[in-house]
Amino acid sequence: MKFLIFALTAFLSVPAHGKILTVTDLVKVKRVFLPAVTPDYKTVFFTVTSYDVKTNSSDTAIFKTDFKGLKPVRITPAGVKEWAPAVSRNGKMLAFIRYTPKDKKGPQLWIMDIKSGKTRKVTDTYASVSAPLVWSPDSKRIIFNSSVHKKCMSMECVEKEATAKKQTGAQLFDTLMYRHWNHWRNHNINQLFTADVKSGQVSFEMGVAVNVWGRDVPPVALGGAVDYAISPDGKEISFVMNTDRLVAKSTNNDVFTYRSRNKNAHQVSQSKGNDFSPAYSPDNRYIAFLSMARAGYEADKAVLTLFDRRTRKLIPLTDRLDLSVQQYAFAPDEKRIYFTTQEKGRINMYSTDFRGTIRPEFKNTFITDFIVMSRKRLLILNQTIRYPQELYLHDGKTIKDPDCKTVAGKCPVIRDNSKLVEVSAINKELMAPVKMNDAEEMWVKGSGGDKVHVLILKPPSFDAKKRYPVVFLIHGGPQGAFGYDFHPRWNSQLFASPGYVVVMVNFHGSTGYGMKFQDAIRGDWGGGPYKDIMAAFDEVSKLPWVDKNRIGAAGASYGGYMINWIGTKNNKFKCLISHSGVFNIESMYGSTEELWFPEWENKGTPWENRETYRKWSPHQYVQNWKTPTLVVHGAKDFRVTIDQGMQLFTSLQRLGVPSKFLYFPNEDHFVFQPANRILWWNTVHKWLAKYLTPGK
Repeated sequence: MKFLIFALTAFLSVPAHGKILTVTDLVKVKRVFLPAVTPDYKTVFFTVTSYDVKTNSSDTAIFKTDFKGLKPVRITPAGVKEWAPAVSRNGKMLAFIRYTPKDKKGPQLWIMDIKSGKTRKVTDTYASVSAPLVWSPDSKRIIFNSSVHKKCMSMECVEKEATAKKQTGAQLFDTLMYRHWNHWRNHNINQLFTADVKSGQVSFEMGVAVNVWGRDVPPVALGGAVDYAISPDGKEISFVMNTDRLVAKSTNNDVFTYRSRNKNAHQVSQSKGNDFSPAYSPDNRYIAFLSMARAGYEADKAVLTLFDRRTRKLIPLTDRLDLSVQQYAFAPDEKRIYFTTQEKGRINMYSTDFRGTIRPEFKNTFITDFIVMSRKRLLILNQTIRYPQELYLHDGKTIKDPDCKTVAGKCPVIRDNSKLVEVSAINKELMAPVKMNDAEEMWVKGSGGDKVHVLILKPPSFDAKKRYPVVFLIHGGPQGAFGYDFHPRWNSQLFASPGYVVVMVNFHGSTGYGMKFQDAIRGDWGGGPYKDIMAAFDEVSKLPWVDKNRIGAAGASYGGYMINWIGTKNNKFKCLISHSGVFNIESMYGSTEELWFPEWENKGTPWENRETYRKWSPHQYVQNWKTPTLVVHGAKDFRVTIDQGMQLFTSLQRLGVPSKFLYFPNEDHFVFQPANRILWWNTVHKWLAKYLTPGK
C-alpha cells in the first residue's frame, strides 16, 4: 500500500537541542482560559489555572494585560480563587466569581472597578454563583446560574434548603439523572438568577417562569459555553432548556425567549435534537444558536442557525458545510458571524454572512476560544502539538491559501498565521528549552476502502537509523479525534518523550472528516474502527524505523473500550492500557447516567436490540485475552462507572493474564489532581517500559 507522510508546521520554533518533556513539566504547564476584553479593546482579562503537587490542588486566578506587549499581571489576591471574568457593557467594571474556604455559602459574585482596581463583594447568597456571568446592556445587573432545590421558587426557600440539617444521608428518587458526571444532584436543578450590581440583591424572577417545568436552565448536559443571553435592548433573555419528560434519554434541548414584563417563555428552536448557545446580533434583529437535527444523537452536526425576530423564521447558515460548528461570535462592525469547526485534527475558523456565504479565516490552527474585536482584529486562544494554548492577537493580514491547487479558478484568501502575536505568553519560559517534534501524517486504506487519517509523532532526538517501539493512542468519544493540540492529560509529547513513536488513528466515528465517516460507528463499535486501527498497525509496522515486535496501545473511554476489544481479538500488541473503558456494554446501560448515548450507539435499549449490545461487548470474548494489561478507573466516574474496570480486572486476574489495576478514589472519568496525574504517568510509563523497553 502506498502512502505519504507530511510534516506539519507549527507557529513556534523548537530548539535543536533541549531538554525532554517530563511529567513534572506537564504538571507545571498553566492553562489559559476565558478571555474578556474591554469595549475599547485596550485591555484583556483571562484566567490561568496552575497546579500544586504538595497540596494536590489547583489554583485559578485572573490576569490582566494589554495589546502593546505588557507582561500579564495577576490581579487575584493570594489565597483565593477567581474565575469567569466578564467586562460590563460600559467598560467600567469587571465582574468575576471568587471563592475562598471561608465562603460557607459557596462561590460569590464580585466586582472590580477597572480604573482604580478596587474590588467589592456583590452577593452573599446560598444560591452559589456559577458561570457564565452575563451583563445587562445598562451595566446594572448580572445574570448567573445556580443549582438549587427543584421545589424552590423564592430566595427564602433556597436558604432554607441549603441550611437544613438532615438526620440521614439517604435519598429517595423518583426519576433519573439523579447523579451526573461526578456528583449527586440532591434533587437540585439549575436556575437563572439576577444580581443587582449596586445593592447586591439576588432575584429569582427570571427563574420563576421556567421553574414550573422543574427543568434545568441551563441544561445539565449538552449545552454550550454560554446558554443564556440578554438582548441588546435589555428587554428579553434567551436561554436553553429541555422540557422532555425523561431528560436522561433526551438530547432535545431547545432555545426559548423570556420577557420579564409578561412572564412568558416562548420556544424559538424547532428540531428534535440539541439546540443550544443562543446569542443576539448587535442590531437586535436576530438570535443565533447551534442546532442538531437528530433526536438522541449528542454528536450530530451542529448547524449555525439564525432566528429572525421580525419574520419569526429560521435561517440555517452552515447546513451545506459537512462539518460541525463548535463556537461562534457576531462581528461587532459587520454583518458576519465567525465560527470554528474541527477539521482533520485541527480546529479552524470560518466566517459567514447572514445568507450563509462562507469564507475561510484561519487554517492549520487549534482554536478553542476567540473574541472578534473588529473585522480585522481577532483575539484567539490557540495551541499546537508542541505548545499549550495561549492568547494571540491577529491584525487581519491575509495570504492566498497555500493549499489551494486550482489553476483556472481563484484561490481563497486566509489569515496569515505568521502574523499571530502572542499576548499571554504564560508558558513561554517553561516550554522554551523543551525539545519536541511536529506531528506527521499518514493516510491508510481502512474499513470499506475509506481513507483513514493517522498522526505520527516521533520521539525527541529521533534517529532514522534506529528502530523504535510504538505506542498507539486511541481516542474517546467515540465521536472525537486526536489532533495537533498540546493535551493537558493524554499528552502525545509525553508519551513520546521516553523514546516511543506515538501513533494516533482517527478511525471511523472520528469528528472532522464529514458526517458519513462519523456516523459509520453507530452500531459498529468493534467493526470498522477496529479494522482502521489494525490497518494502521500493518502500515506502521512496515516503517524502517519501527520495531514491529514492540508495539503497545493505550486508550480512554471509548478508547478504553477499543483496548478491551483488541485484547479479546488479537495478541499483536505487547501490552495494553485501558483507562475508564467500557467492558460490558449491557451492564453499562444500567449504571451510566446519560441513556441517550448507549441507546443511540447501540440502536435502542438492551431489551430492544440485545444482539448489538452483546455482539460488540468485550466481556463476551474475554476468554481469548492474553495481552498484559493495565486497568485504570476512578470511583467518581458516573459516565463509565467503576464496575466496568472492576469487571475487566477480575476477568484478567481469573484468567491469569498479567494485569494491574490503578484505582483513584477521588477522580472521575478524567484524572485532574496533580499528584494523581504524576502517579498516573509514572505508572503508565513503567508499564510501557516493562514490555516495550524504550532505548533498547
